Amino acid sequence: MAQHTLGFLYSKITVEDRFYIDLISMFRPERAFIYKLFIKNFITYKEDIFKMAETKKKGRLFDLPETKGAFQLKGIVFGMEKDTAFKEIKTKSGKPMRMLNFGTSYLDGETLYVNLQGMEQEKVSFSKRAEKKGEKAEVVKVPWADRFSYNREGFRLIGKNIGVKKKVDSEGKTVNDKKVLTDFDACKEVKENLKDGSSVFIRGNLDYSSFTDDKGNKRTSTKLVPNQISLCSEIDFNDEKFEKQNDFNQVIIFMGIEQEKDDNDKPTGRFIVLAKIVTYSNIEDVQFIIEDKALANKFKKSLSPYNAIKVSGHMVSSTQTETVETDDDDNWGEEDNMEKVSAPTKREFIITGAKGSSIDKELYTEQNVTEAIAKIKNANKAEESFGSDSNDDWGDGSDLDDGDDEAWD
Repeated sequence: MAQHTLGFLYSKITVEDRFYIDLISMFRPERAFIYKLFIKNFITYKEDIFKMAETKKKGRLFDLPETKGAFQLKGIVFGMEKDTAFKEIKTKSGKPMRMLNFGTSYLDGETLYVNLQGMEQEKVSFSKRAEKKGEKAEVVKVPWADRFSYNREGFRLIGKNIGVKKKVDSEGKTVNDKKVLTDFDACKEVKENLKDGSSVFIRGNLDYSSFTDDKGNKRTSTKLVPNQISLCSEIDFNDEKFEKQNDFNQVIIFMGIEQEKDDNDKPTGRFIVLAKIVTYSNIEDVQFIIEDKALANKFKKSLSPYNAIKVSGHMVSSTQTETVETDDDDNWGEEDNMEKVSAPTKREFIITGAKGSSIDKELYTEQNVTEAIAKIKNANKAEESFGSDSNDDWGDGSDLDDGDDEAWD
């Protein structure tokens, strides 16, 4: 049998591949040169795919800056009594994980849902604010088991700001019991103390992801991931002084703008902004809405594809209904027209303004965005070929809230 001189690389070939290669070389020794060339190319291809899969597991595939988004929301808590509000599960690697999902009504009948999830980690991070402006904060890693007892002077946990129950302070005042917790611990704290009907203030980040539904269509999901959940003064939607708070801002890569049309292909008077969002690990296609025609024209005249700009506006949620006419012989007189919910909620991000000074025409280009998307697609294919054991990776730790006191304002 011919000697295999490629050593370690040859060992990367599957047992089945090796069997057929050895069989060919045994009966056709005169083709040794072609055989070696085939083996070399074959192994190089598999090595490239293997490296792509490993790169995706270890870190970021591209170096484009993330396009950050944030929100703030004030409203009345809804859904904490539901079975779906809180879950405790085990990841594939056996680590405990908690998930929290509840609604916040910013107007009567209009509710937005926030999502939080976290799992046990090997270590947590504590930071100390830099003494001089321009210097970096000092960060230390602490074992998971010591996250509640670590008390080095000046250091605080990098985590979520939670204040969902009351306490009496040293001056006899009733105040929020403020805590900084890991995502994992924050889920439990909120579940055990936040009740339906409570008035809360929430701020956090917009998290974008995509998936393919059972019909093969790509769907984009936008989650409201809180960095702060705090009890606030009681909200009364009927109070004349009440002001809704359902705001967001987002840096987008502008791709175009077009008229929104209804099912009959007639303009609705609204406009759809087509955009790309750069996350830590992906580039998502996202749509926003503009209702102001003058603002839409400003976007159309002033922006070109791949220009970056910071936009702001409101998050809105509405119930979608369809009319169902009953065909019941027991109906006397007029038929009973019944409404039923066809889609529980439709959430939209309405752009009401943008910062012209934030426009960047050089940072993102068709070339660097296209190259990044190609790397993502290749890595996804590689991961499908080699499988993934990265179930415990949940994004980049550098994006965690630094826990500054301003978060409590």
